[in-house]
Parts: sequence; structure tokens; C-alpha cells
Amino acid sequence: MIDVKKINVMFEIKSMGISFYLPIAVLLYLLVLNYTGSGPDFIRRLSLFIEFIVCPLAAWWSIYLLLDYYEEGLEKLLFSYPVSVLFHGLIRVLLFLFIYLIGVLLVLFAISLTHNTMGLKSQLLQYYPQCLLYAAVGFFLMVATRNIIVPLLSITGYVAVKFFTSGSQLFPIYNIMAFDFVHSPQYLLEKALQNLLLAILFFLLGHVFLVKRSKALY
Repeated sequence: MIDVKKINVMFEIKSMGISFYLPIAVLLYLLVLNYTGSGPDFIRRLSLFIEFIVCPLAAWWSIYLLLDYYEEGLEKLLFSYPVSVLFHGLIRVLLFLFIYLIGVLLVLFAISLTHNTMGLKSQLLQYYPQCLLYAAVGFFLMVATRNIIVPLLSITGYVAVKFFTSGSQLFPIYNIMAFDFVHSPQYLLEKALQNLLLAILFFLLGHVFLVKRSKALY
């Protein structure tokens, strides 16, 4: 709790600059989009927008929170501050991820009120684990490579290929997304558990990399 209180949210937002507002703009766009149609085809397009745009954007703040460490060459100075490595990495990332998930929750709630076939619980089960996994991958790649281009291109490339191949074996890498909203509860639960386990793995790997780097600097 002490480390969490040390996070200056407004300072972090200013540090990210205009980049901070992209996820918020996308969520507002989704909120408006929600009221522009109805029916099975529209719901499928809405679901695809969430899976291929909203969920991957969960990685955005995870990546940009660490940008100053490597772009400005402040890594050694920042690690010298009297706070834990956990604070520098996971705690900051998870706090902003929590803020993003609150925004996602509000929009999904609005969607559930507009489209009765898209229940809030089912949406959370399908989309929240995807958000967590993208955020974890972004965090891991940023820490491991110390280059913002790598996580951005990796996630963008993965999402683009999955979209154009619809998750087929032409690109035989694990499908984070479900590609539709009409699935059995058992399928959604299995996919959610897989994504959650992978998210935990990538968060832990990112933290391990960060710990090793801090030790190598001192």
C-alpha cells in the first residue's frame, strides 16, 4: 500500500503526453458506436471492434509508462529512488490497467443495456482476460527489449494477421480472441482461464527481467 500511495497519477499522465488519451478516445468512440445499430451482424462487428481494438489497447499505457526509462536514458537514475522494483514496474502498470478496465467496464455496461443479447457477465468473461494478456505482453516486451517499437509492432502485427486470417492455421499462433460473441459459457471460461494464466506468466517474466536489470545496474 505504501508503494501505491507514492504513485503520482497526474505526473504519470503528463509524462505520457497526448499518448495517454488514445485509449480514452477509443472507448468514447465505442460508446457512441454502440448506439448506431442493432441485430446479429452489428453485434458481431461490435464484438470484433472490442477484441481487435479495445482489448489490445490495454497494452498502450503499459508500454508508455516505461518509455521514459529507456527513451530518456533515466533507467539508472530511476532505479536509485528509494522505492521497490515492484513499484517501478508492476504496481504502476497494474494501477493504470485498473483505470483502463474501469473505463472498459462502463462501456460494456452501456452495451449490455442497449443489446440484451450481450450480457455484462459474458462480456467481462470474454474481454477482460484479453485485456490483461495484452497488457502483460506489452509490459514484458517493453522491459525485455527496452524499445517501444518492438511491443507496438508485435501487438499490432499479431492483431492484424489474426484479423485477416480469422485465426486460421495460416498463422498457427495462439488465438487470444474468440472472434465472435456467440459462444458457450464453457468455451468462454476455458478461453478466459488460458488468457489469465498467460497474462500472469508474462507479468511475472516482465518483473523478473526488471529485477535482473536493476541488479545489473548496481
